[in-house]
Amino acid sequence: AKLEERAKYFEKERLRFDWSKQGRPNQQLPDGDWSVLLISAGRGFGKTRAGSEAIRRWAMSGQGRRMAIVGRTAADVRDVMVEGESGILAVHPLKDRPSYHPTKRRIVWANGAQATTYSASEPDVLRGPQHDKAWVDELAAWEYEAAFNNLRFGLRMGRPQIIVTTTPRPRPWIRKLMQEGTTVVVTGSTFENRENLPPEFFAEIIKKYEGTRLGRQEIYAEMLDQSEGALWTREMLEECRVGVAPVPMKRIVVAIDPAVTSTEQSDETGIVVAGLGNDNNGYLLADSSGK
Repeated sequence: AKLEERAKYFEKERLRFDWSKQGRPNQQLPDGDWSVLLISAGRGFGKTRAGSEAIRRWAMSGQGRRMAIVGRTAADVRDVMVEGESGILAVHPLKDRPSYHPTKRRIVWANGAQATTYSASEPDVLRGPQHDKAWVDELAAWEYEAAFNNLRFGLRMGRPQIIVTTTPRPRPWIRKLMQEGTTVVVTGSTFENRENLPPEFFAEIIKKYEGTRLGRQEIYAEMLDQSEGALWTREMLEECRVGVAPVPMKRIVVAIDPAVTSTEQSDETGIVVAGLGNDNNGYLLADSSGK
């Protein structure tokens, strides 16, 4: 009886950690020749679990020998991506669970596979290391595009692949990534994972924000390009775009909106060049804003 009970327990555990059966199709690593899997989905969709399971599969299969785990901050990496309820440690059965060395920022599997953790708030730390696989979380919330660029320059081993899990925001580097030919884009809403989320979450949180602009972004994962009630829409600007500005011009103005402080956390200083053409139309000549 004890042997039978033990066998049932191990079978139950096996099924619990069988991601091919537990995960939805749009949470799985796709087949084919791709470089980036971008999961841009709503809160509670199961993005973290998908990222953790990708790392687990790469590590256990030997496809990932030197991997990178990159989050918005060091705390996000530790508390969500590694030690969280759907983090890397939690998705492994006890017998396969890797050892985590926080002081070395390293996760090590029994077969020799390793993953190093990085914070996107320190882009230069990603300049030197080389990797073959990577998991990037909440890319749309990163402050520095350079962190992602440095990561990609370091993907020089094996078959380089990245899984990106993020809630959508209209960031330029997200749009560029979506348009790359080797990027697979997966979208989804919070409701797809409803059976795994508490009813109170839908009764209180989702009900409050459904139908709002914030809800469209955070629940339904819509990429919202412009502010609600914006005077100038992207479509209007595109209709007014010209390839070459007329010269000479009647007048050219450089307008500056300075930031109040000068630190890494400061706002950008706005620097915009505009001109009045001989046709009496106004032309935006350059946007040189920056820190």
